[in-house]
Amino acid sequence: MRNRTGYSVLELLVVFVIIGVLALMAYPSVRRGLRGNSIRGARTTVVTLYAQARATAVQGNRRTALRFSGNTAFVTADRGGGALDTLGGVDLQAQFGVSVSTSDSVLWLDARGLGMGAGTSTTTIALTRESEADTVEISGFGRVIAQ
Repeated sequence: MRNRTGYSVLELLVVFVIIGVLALMAYPSVRRGLRGNSIRGARTTVVTLYAQARATAVQGNRRTALRFSGNTAFVTADRGGGALDTLGGVDLQAQFGVSVSTSDSVLWLDARGLGMGAGTSTTTIALTRESEADTVEISGFGRVIAQ
């Protein structure tokens, strides 16, 4: 009788079944982590766009705004006479798979980079994806609180 090396089909089948069971057990955690990463990425993008609006206001000595239209966020700058320059935007649904709801669709900043709400109101931006959610709050003066 010859010596056989290698694994039998039964041994390989058992190994594949064990790997499959472990993968099924890990899938919910991996999926939850990916959702969380998407929401954190969207939150960081919103905060970055607000910082861009603030920097543009100070550098150009003009009013700027962070605007929300549906799931898209973009920065505009006042050119004077009612004309606006669009400086950049992100479709948060397409890029991160999140839905956006906000208590105020336009956040204006004056030429000093301060919010034009004068501290009277706080704008809440809610980012959701399936059962996960996160918020960004921006005070009337422009203080950002990412939660």
